[in-house]
Formats: sequence, structure tokens, C-alpha cells
Amino acid sequence: MKQVKFLLLLAAAGALLLLFRPEGRGGKASADVTTIEAVDPLKNPGQPVADYLVYRALTTGEARMAVTGSSVTKGSGSSNQSKTWRALTQAHLRTAYPSLNTLGIENHGHSGYTSVRLLEDEVTGPVIAGRPDVLIIETSVINNHNKNVTLEDTYASLEQLHALYSKTLPETRIIFISPNPTTDNKFGPPVNALGLRFTDYVYGTQDFIEENGWPYINIHDEMLALMDQRGVKLTETLKDGIHPNDLGYRIWADVIWPHLSAK
Repeated sequence: MKQVKFLLLLAAAGALLLLFRPEGRGGKASADVTTIEAVDPLKNPGQPVADYLVYRALTTGEARMAVTGSSVTKGSGSSNQSKTWRALTQAHLRTAYPSLNTLGIENHGHSGYTSVRLLEDEVTGPVIAGRPDVLIIETSVINNHNKNVTLEDTYASLEQLHALYSKTLPETRIIFISPNPTTDNKFGPPVNALGLRFTDYVYGTQDFIEENGWPYINIHDEMLALMDQRGVKLTETLKDGIHPNDLGYRIWADVIWPHLSAK
């Protein structure tokens, strides 16, 4: 009997030590709960994209992000993939948020693809298979303009893209962005066969997306504004009139960052 009592007292003492140990499991769990609640989308409506990625990393063990669009999403014009807006954004998120230090942003950019072609299985299949928590869709309207896609078909394709990804990836946050500003170039005339300029597509799609209440970033105008602020000419940021060079992609990354991280 004495031995049983001794064992019970020993067990009780051990339990008390665990309970009051500063670095014990209970303290860690409490800290984790507090951290998660701070980025829980249900408790933080309107939270920035970065916080949602942190929440996913903390609750699922991994955050995932993807981008899809045309060659300017793929990174054409850069000296190296590490110099693209996608890679720079990935590096920025990893540095600024410890929970995202292994985050990868999958690249589903396709050279020459219009917004209509972004609906093809070879594009949408890998995006869906990657199960991103955040998906950025660059509207590809540089190609829509140069390939004479009507505004009506452009709007319809964006609506179909949103419907497809909303249905197949219900927990994914979808953000539309415009491509970068361009100059006259060899890929198409300033006014296409439909009598439309590139900016008609930029502002037309912005109006359409915002009327539907979907998140949108006008990269085109914000890049021009930042260039003006820094005293940089548009021609200095482009390799061939369309594709950004390293400087252009750096400005793109600087423009998109506040939209992903600002409280």
C-alpha cells in the first residue's frame, strides 16, 4: 500500500512539474493558438493575402501560391528567373514572414497565351493539381490586344476562369492583375484590327472585374506611377517594348508587394 501511495504521489508531482514548466507543451500550445487566431480569416475579415498564407502554413503545415498568365508572368525578358516579379515576390514573402520561409510560388505563365487560352486543360490542370492557397491571374490582355480577341470574349474568359477556380479550389484566394505597361513594339500595332488599343483592354477588364467584386490590382497604372516617382522612363524597363527587363520586373514586384502585405 505504501508503495502504491508513493507511486501516486510521484505521478502527481510529475504532472505538476509539467503543468508549471515554463517551456512545457501547455505554454507552447497557448502561444500557437494565439498566433493562429491573429491570422484566422474568420476572425480577421479583410486580412492581407500574406496573413492568409501564414494562417494556411500554421494550420496545414504548408502554404502554397501560384501565378498564371502570359509570358510576362512566365518571366520572359528577365536575365534569370530569380529576377522575375514572381520570384522576387516569393523571396520577399519568405524573408518578411518566418512561417513562409519555404513558400514556393508555382509559375503557370504561358508565352503568347490570351485569356481565352488560359482556360485550356494544359494550363488549368496543373494549377488545380497544385492546390494553391492564393492564385494570381494575370489577365494576358497584351496578347488579347495583339491577337484581336474581342472585349466580349475577353470578359467571358475571365468570368469562366473565376468560376472554374472558385469551384475547384473553394478555399483559394483569387486575385486578378493587369500586365505591365508597354510601348510600340514588333508584336502588334498600337491599334488592332478591332480598333482597340492595349489600354482599352486594361481599363475594360478592370471595370469588368471590379463590377463583379473580384480582387484586382492595376499593375499597369501603378508601375507607371512608381516609374514617374523614381524618375525612370518606361523604355528603360522593357526588353523589347512588351517584356520587362530586370528593372521592370523589380518595379512590378515593388508595386504588388503592398497589396499582398498591407494591413
